Amino acid sequence: MNTKQKRNLFIYITMLLIIIILLAIFAIYYIQKNYKESLYEYTNQVMAKIVEEYPEQEEEIVKNIFLDNQENHENAEDILSKYGFSAENIDIQNTQFEIIQKVIILFSIFFIIATLGVICIYAIYIRKQNQKLKDLDAYCKEILKGNYIIDLKEQDESDFSKLKNDIYDMTIMLKEKNSLLEKNNKDIEKLIADISHQLKTPLTSLNLINDILYTDLPEEKKKEFLDSSQKELEKINWLIKTVLNIAKLDSKTLILDKKNENAYHLCLEVKNNFKAMCEINHADVEIVSNKEETINCDKKWTVEAMNNIVKNAIEHGAKTVTIKLEENTMYTKISIRDNGEGIDKEDLGHIFDRFYKAKNSKESSLGIGLAFCKSIIRNQDGDIRVKSSKKEEDSWTEFTIKLYN
Repeated sequence: MNTKQKRNLFIYITMLLIIIILLAIFAIYYIQKNYKESLYEYTNQVMAKIVEEYPEQEEEIVKNIFLDNQENHENAEDILSKYGFSAENIDIQNTQFEIIQKVIILFSIFFIIATLGVICIYAIYIRKQNQKLKDLDAYCKEILKGNYIIDLKEQDESDFSKLKNDIYDMTIMLKEKNSLLEKNNKDIEKLIADISHQLKTPLTSLNLINDILYTDLPEEKKKEFLDSSQKELEKINWLIKTVLNIAKLDSKTLILDKKNENAYHLCLEVKNNFKAMCEINHADVEIVSNKEETINCDKKWTVEAMNNIVKNAIEHGAKTVTIKLEENTMYTKISIRDNGEGIDKEDLGHIFDRFYKAKNSKESSLGIGLAFCKSIIRNQDGDIRVKSSKKEEDSWTEFTIKLYN
C-alpha cells in the first residue's frame, strides 16, 4: 500500500472504533435509563401495595426505604429470605428488560460479524498480495529466461503496481538495449569484415611491389614501384584514420565543437583545398554566397565532410562544382551541385552506406567517404541528402546539407 492508502485505512479503522464506542455508550445509557425506569415502576407498585394496607404510615415507610440505612437493608434481606426469595429467583415482569436483552444480543452479533468481516477482508487482502508476489516472482524468472512478451502494465497508484510498472519499464529498456547490443555486435562484425576486405587489396599490392623491389631493376622502374607503394600506403592510412574517426563519432568520444562561423570563408577553404586537383582535371569550384551568411558548425569537420563530396565530384568527371549557401532563421543550407556523370537510381538509397561501392565507383574507391560525411553532419544534429540525374548529355548530382541554428 502507498502512503495515501495507509492513511485512508487508518481513517477507516479510527471511524469504525469511534462508531463502536458511540454504540457502546448509547447501549449503556439506554440500558441504565430503562433499568431505572423499570426499577422505579416496580418499586412504585410495591409501595402502592404497602400504602394500601397502611395508609397512615406512607410517609414513614417511603423515607425509611429510600434513606441510606444499613439496618433497613439487613432487615429487608431477612424478611424476603423468610419467604424463599433471593436475587436469583425474583422475576420482574417488565417488557423493557426483554428489549434491553435483545439490544445487547443484536449488538453482540453485530460486533462479532463486523470483527469476522474485518478478519476476512484482511485475509483476502493478504492472499491477493501473496498472489501478486508469486506472479511477480514468476515474471522475473521469465525475464531471466529471456521471455519479454508478458505485459504487467497497470494503471492504479498502489506501491505494488508502481513496482510492477517499474519492472516492466526496466524490462523493456533492457530488451531494447539487448537488441541494440546485438545489432552493434553484428555491425562490428560486418565492419571488421569490410575493413579486412578493403585492406586486403592494398596489402596484396604492397607485398607484390616489395617482392619486385628485391630484384635488380632500373632506377626509373624502382621509382615507379615506390610511387605505387606510397599510394597504397596512403590509401591504407586514410582508411584507418577514417574508420577510427567514424567509430569515435558513433561512440560520442569525438565531440564536435559547434560555433557560428562565416559560411563564405568556410566554403572558400574547401575551394582552396582543390586548387591543384582542379588544375589537373580542368575543373572549377564556384561559390554562390552573399559573404555575410553564418553557419553553426564545427568548422574543421564540416570542411572535411565537404572535401569528400567535392573530391568525389571531381573524380567522377565534374568540370564545375557549385557550392551554394542559403540562410534562414532555422538553418543554413549548403548545396553542392556538380555536372559529373551522376548516380544510378538503384545506388542513391545506399550512397551513404559504409563500404558501399556504386556501379560507377573508381577502382581505388573504398566506399567510406560519404558514410564519413553523413556521420559528421548527423553528429552536429544536421541533415544530409542527395539527388541525381544520370543522362548521356546532362547528368548532375546535388548534395544538400542542413545545419540548424
